[in-house]
Amino acid sequence: MSSRFAIAFPLGVTVGKWTRAFEQRFPDVELVVRPSDDPLGVLAAGGADMVFARDAEPDDDRHLIPLYAEDIVAVVHHEHLLTLTEDDEERRLRLADLDGEPRVTGEPSEAFMRSVAEGAGIALLPASVAKALRRKDVVALRVEDAPQSRIGLTWPREGQHPLVDDFVGIVRGRTAHSSRNPEVAAKEAAAKESADARKPAAPRKAATPRKPNPRNPAARKRPRRR
Repeated sequence: MSSRFAIAFPLGVTVGKWTRAFEQRFPDVELVVRPSDDPLGVLAAGGADMVFARDAEPDDDRHLIPLYAEDIVAVVHHEHLLTLTEDDEERRLRLADLDGEPRVTGEPSEAFMRSVAEGAGIALLPASVAKALRRKDVVALRVEDAPQSRIGLTWPREGQHPLVDDFVGIVRGRTAHSSRNPEVAAKEAAAKESADARKPAAPRKAATPRKPNPRNPAARKRPRRR
């Protein structure tokens, strides 16, 4: 088994619960976890064995399993007209509400959000990205009819790392003793067979004489004749 396993992930994707479970299950493996603005590029360059990717599609070179989807939000200055509403509850927008609004585009970063805060325009971002870069002078408003952003886990079809299936199992919630893990199941079956072979044979109990049934006339002693 390889002693190194590398994963990359984009901004907004939280991988800690999965990587911690992996480290507990494979303490002898060096796990390398790196954030990236371009996880697919890292994968293609051989810098990671598998990556979390946003809005990726499977192709001839990569496997991909979908994990979850998240809402898109409009990030605006906290005093923008779009934040005004008669309702004190959360304001939700539609794409038509954003027509004519100048846009801030580019790779999300602190500088990107500073441009929004300075009034350069609004930005459309996945909700988790907006949360990761949140500022007090910027608010995020859900856009109800915007397509969701999809997160998936992808890895090369050729030269798959031997620990890929184990990591996929962790992400999908399988435990280390899951019967769907063939290696674990085989080890458990072998251990059970070995334990059964070591068990001493149970001693056979000596037969005990049966007591006569007092209700059975044949079992009663006949009186002696004088």
